[in-house]
Amino acid sequence: MKNTKTYRPNYPLNQFIDVIWAGESDNYEIQAIHHAPLFTELIFNYGDSFSINGQNVEEFNFQNNQQILSGLKTKPFHTEISGKYLNVGLILKPFCYGLIARQINSSRIGDLSEILFKQFLIKAKPDLKKIEKELFKLFQNSRLENDLIKFETYLNKNISEPKRIKDFNNLISISQKSFIQKFKNTFHITPNEYLRLKQVNHAIIKINANKYKNLTSLGLDCGFYDQSHFIRTFKKYSGLTPKQFVKG
Repeated sequence: MKNTKTYRPNYPLNQFIDVIWAGESDNYEIQAIHHAPLFTELIFNYGDSFSINGQNVEEFNFQNNQQILSGLKTKPFHTEISGKYLNVGLILKPFCYGLIARQINSSRIGDLSEILFKQFLIKAKPDLKKIEKELFKLFQNSRLENDLIKFETYLNKNISEPKRIKDFNNLISISQKSFIQKFKNTFHITPNEYLRLKQVNHAIIKINANKYKNLTSLGLDCGFYDQSHFIRTFKKYSGLTPKQFVKG
């Protein structure tokens, strides 16, 4: 049996991390395929085998402990876990992949691995204030560029309205080519791929909450041009058509 606890950090850490989770099990076996998520995840593995196969995944080790950084994706990915399960994970904002990737070889990750292990997996009651203070050191010198903030705002405004990168580019002072490169340096996917990722995840949230009339209206509500566009994009990012996803 797997025991998992979750925590939601406070400001200012919640600008970068949505959820901190810790999981334990003497023996846990799973092989699973997941749809492309709208978050980056950093996992500290102190147990046995834990692997993630997909786009934008980096594995590294400090002091014989495995860390896995999993970024944004444009297609499904696969996880495989076996043996002793002892992990702490950070569900990060989408833009955090580049921020963490640049620090992979720093001692800060190793120090953080020790702190998280002690606080979540040794102590009966973790010191959340100390944990948040240590985690914020990863981001305290980081700032998301203004053009990227503007793009996020543009996408979130009236989600059901179809969006085009060309239209957004009229709102900023750099060329479309320069913006795409700037975006890829941080998110590791293109702006258009990110838009589709947001639309698909928005549709999945509505499906899981049963907040839609039918699949045709769902696609339009999530900003897709038509049903064909919705089905094709949804299948690319999730591995299933919307109808197959609803059936489970």
